[in-house]
Amino acid sequence: MTDVAVVGAGIVGLACAHEIAARGADVVVLEGTGVGAGASRGNTGWVVPSLSMPLASPGMLAMGLRAALKPHGALVIRPSLETGWVRWLWQFRRNCRPEAFRRGVLALVELNRLTLSTLDRWEREGIQFESHATGMLVVARDRRGLAWFSSLHEELRRAGFEGTLSALDAAQAHELEPALSDAIGCALHSQVDRHVQPESLLGGLAAHIRERGVRIREDAQVVALTRSASGWTLALRGGDRLEAATVVVAAGAASAALLAPLGVRLALIGAKGYSVDVRGEGLAPRTALYLSEPKLGISPFEGGVRIAGVFELPGRDTSVSLERIAHLLADARPYLRSWRPAAEAPIPAGWAGLRPATPDGLPLLGPLDGMPGLLVASGHGMLGVTLAPATGVAIAAMADGEPVPAELEPFRPLRAA
Repeated sequence: MTDVAVVGAGIVGLACAHEIAARGADVVVLEGTGVGAGASRGNTGWVVPSLSMPLASPGMLAMGLRAALKPHGALVIRPSLETGWVRWLWQFRRNCRPEAFRRGVLALVELNRLTLSTLDRWEREGIQFESHATGMLVVARDRRGLAWFSSLHEELRRAGFEGTLSALDAAQAHELEPALSDAIGCALHSQVDRHVQPESLLGGLAAHIRERGVRIREDAQVVALTRSASGWTLALRGGDRLEAATVVVAAGAASAALLAPLGVRLALIGAKGYSVDVRGEGLAPRTALYLSEPKLGISPFEGGVRIAGVFELPGRDTSVSLERIAHLLADARPYLRSWRPAAEAPIPAGWAGLRPATPDGLPLLGPLDGMPGLLVASGHGMLGVTLAPATGVAIAAMADGEPVPAELEPFRPLRAA
């Protein structure tokens, strides 16, 4: 009998396993493929309290539906009559109202209070990963492109966010980031934000918890959960079974299907995103960049530059469109002075993954009513790396029998079922 079984070895699952094991529990992590094989790899690795906002925001639905007619839009909402998708979209529409958006911002500010301090503690504990504390630079061709971010920062400030934001003109932006092109007319700099190389964080966490006795079983897909006299029985693909007193479901977009046979209906779908890694040539950026007009993220890592973007709803698969990848590169190019993919090099293969998305843009965290010992930690959307440290701390406390604190009530898993 295992104390706690964590289903999923993405960034959220590993964070939960680390924090639960730190409290002295016997922990096993069960992963259907490999560590970080899902949405946790291929992203920008941003740790961005200043960009922690629900996707469901005023005007977002209209923008997404308009983009459905554009083949390369940053946010694309595809028409479909599938029942689950229609239900999700209706709930999304309701949550795009200003008052719902403000409640979501407030909830994320509270959750993020532990993010940076927990990440710092992980480094002190010896977890090794690539990290950059250069902040986040939001750049635009003119002031109109920054209006949304200024509005978000004002919402964050009203919710108690303590990070500062510096407005930069073109000259100041270029001084801070020489890699920017002359197309940049203005920028906003948030100094509190960071970016990590997500694969290095996944590898560092996995190595650290293995050294401390946590078992990580790869190619161990959980196909069914059933109640048992002492907790839960987890049936694995191939016929193996495992008993655990407590189960944490952190399987990303697959969490809904795993829990559905128990009568649990999670408001959770997959949202497809893309990224591409390029070594390139010329002057590479040294700061994480958000390109406001095309809505792309750029992260400079030791091994090259990663460009990421697109939020396609609903995401059907993880196939990579080379045309999409080519457009990521083309849309980023005007914002950079001299950096470009190596001459004559073919377009890199790129990556695509399914982010777990909820209709109110908030993750699903906590216990399920009437199912003692079963916890959910999923639905982090584009904020998985940002929210994983705080999620791990919160779920570990719940797995240890502590009551759900008031600040986590907005994240109840069945709030939108």
